Amino acid sequence: MIPLPLLLNYFEKACKQLLKLADEEAEEVVPSELTLNLNWHRSRIVESQLTALASTLLEYESRFNAKVVQDVLREIGVGNFNNVVEGDGDEELHKTLVTAMEKTNEVAREAFVRSVLFLEMRDSSDNSHERNLHTHADLSKSALMEYLGLAITAMRLPEIQSFLFNGTSVKVDIESEVFSTSEERLLYIQRLLWKAVGWEPDNASDQMKHLMEEGNSELMNDNEVMETVMKYTSSVRVAVTNASMGSDLTESMSTTDGTTRVVNVTYSEKVVTSETIQSLSAPTSNSMNEHKHEQQSLEQKAQRDVAKLRQDIHDEFVSLPPDEQGKTLAKAKQAQDAFLQKVMSTPPGAERVMLMKSIDFETQKLLIIHKMWATV
Repeated sequence: MIPLPLLLNYFEKACKQLLKLADEEAEEVVPSELTLNLNWHRSRIVESQLTALASTLLEYESRFNAKVVQDVLREIGVGNFNNVVEGDGDEELHKTLVTAMEKTNEVAREAFVRSVLFLEMRDSSDNSHERNLHTHADLSKSALMEYLGLAITAMRLPEIQSFLFNGTSVKVDIESEVFSTSEERLLYIQRLLWKAVGWEPDNASDQMKHLMEEGNSELMNDNEVMETVMKYTSSVRVAVTNASMGSDLTESMSTTDGTTRVVNVTYSEKVVTSETIQSLSAPTSNSMNEHKHEQQSLEQKAQRDVAKLRQDIHDEFVSLPPDEQGKTLAKAKQAQDAFLQKVMSTPPGAERVMLMKSIDFETQKLLIIHKMWATV
């Protein structure tokens, strides 16, 4: 039987140990063949967790066996709390343990992806390091699921969100490549992750796009794959939307006396279409010039969609009776004031981008109405 406080103590230590991993330089030299798979990164995560467990057990004067504790942790993972002291039959304690375990698992996933991305970013700047990447084989389920899992987690990392937003370096000692648009930055991250799972990015992306367009392949008929692809598409959609919204947000500017004033704050009216998502989630092997041409076409379509949306909102507003128009304008002014207040109280960068994500459609309509009619 393992005491509940010991398990909670372990989860806390494990989270701290995993968070420190991104700031630690690996002491051992990474053999080139290990960069072609993810085992080295997994071993770093396991070592961090074992270090946290050893530290926890020392506080209990080694009265508990590490293997026994690990067995209990596995049991908790499947909902068995029989070997937890104070945990038998107490639903609230069960929830506390499960919450702590889920948090630790999420921190571990993020630490794993950071380890992968940071190594790939360093490796991409080393022209002397040749990679034996898959170029002709059919994309396997295991490789696809590995890539999707990495990408889904990567899109949640604050440093990746900041990188997509404005190109901020993900780590002070890593010189990221410079890109002019958030779309190019996203493609860069996707290419790094394909390399991490051992695939030549253009080839893998072409195959993935073909699978998504075909829809009736064995892989896309796999429920597990389809569910993961949907999660991946959603995560990319959020990343693209956040980056697009953020690019339209004019930052505060400093005056000559050192104070800060707001020059202008706008909100995004960009429309992220299904074509945009497919283009970004499964980029083809086109040259950069071709990609820019395609991107311009997508942006032009997005502008047409925005124009139609604005016209629909305009028509809906003018069809209202005069008294309802007045009430709507008042609500729009309140929405605008509340929005500006939130923007001003939110630090620039990733946090402000995340604020944009939380705006519901009705509020967006009110902001557009205020923008169209405030100066009329």
